Amino acid sequence: MDKDYDFLIYKRGNETKEAKSIELKLPNDMTCNEFKVICVRMAHAIGYHETSVRETFGNIEDKNLDKDKKQLKLLFD
Repeated sequence: MDKDYDFLIYKRGNETKEAKSIELKLPNDMTCNEFKVICVRMAHAIGYHETSVRETFGNIEDKNLDKDKKQLKLLFD
């Protein structure tokens, strides 16, 4: 195991054509707010709807949000 990082792992238990496993490698020095952003991203990756995630976690300050939107635009344009 990597001692500089922690891991957040989701493994799907049933048969589906979706992702069977999602693993996020987290730096050991994350703040609670940074961890909250990771949890929101995990919820999206698992397939929870944007509205459900925002209702549960509330609005978050995500420093990478604008950068991510630009990357998605490049992918889909």
